[in-house]
Amino acid sequence: MELRVLRYFLAVAETGSVTAASRRVHIAQPSLSRQLSALEKDLGVPLFTRRPGALTLNAAGRRFLPIAEDLLRRAEQAAETMAAAGPTLHDTIQAEPSKVFDTLMHSDADLGVSTTPPPLPLESAFLGLVPVLAQVPADHPWGGRCEVTLAELVTEPLILMTRSNAARTVVDEAVSRAGLTPAGVTETGSSAFAQALAARGRGVCLVTDDSRFGLTELIVRTPDGPLTVPLYAGWDAVHYARTALHELVDGLRDHCTRRTETLIGP
Repeated sequence: MELRVLRYFLAVAETGSVTAASRRVHIAQPSLSRQLSALEKDLGVPLFTRRPGALTLNAAGRRFLPIAEDLLRRAEQAAETMAAAGPTLHDTIQAEPSKVFDTLMHSDADLGVSTTPPPLPLESAFLGLVPVLAQVPADHPWGGRCEVTLAELVTEPLILMTRSNAARTVVDEAVSRAGLTPAGVTETGSSAFAQALAARGRGVCLVTDDSRFGLTELIVRTPDGPLTVPLYAGWDAVHYARTALHELVDGLRDHCTRRTETLIGP
């Protein structure tokens, strides 16, 4: 039993005429008559008393009327609820970048964001290049600056993400190309913990996250330009809130663009 057929039934019940109902629901009269007959066949009873030029609900029709109205009302409420729900950001699931999209496909998450492209069959979008930031307390000697060179960076104790993290990869590669050796390295799998350590004066953390704990952000300049990592979004191509996800991804892309332009310029 399809919802549109219930709408046809209600239109006929309200207008008392197939002709008038067909105009209301924008369907040809013969087609509406066939749909109505099919509904009665499915239910096993006639729903109308048919007289020349008019149809009136019989006892079965009057009994079925509130059922049809309730079914349509529930369908509309369900559609409104799901449309309003959409994907939200009140819950997050953290995972290593290489495992983000696998986690997405095996959880209730709606959207994944990682430094690696999502695999098929996920739908994907490139969000942009985000800078790897050196973050230090405001009272650090670099506290009043907006950028730092690699040569300066390696003279300080560094707080780096684990080697599965893209920010760590680009830092290691840049340091290696420059032939430099860090004074010391502390590893962590949590960017928030890295920032907390930096805020306590344990070293300079290198992350892509917005600063926390009052830390100052500095761009890391290299001979090849600022250190950056790519960022991708991935989601189920047939997600019930696909349109809302597209809007969310557009907002994330705009945020990445604005943030990058603010820190390192267009």
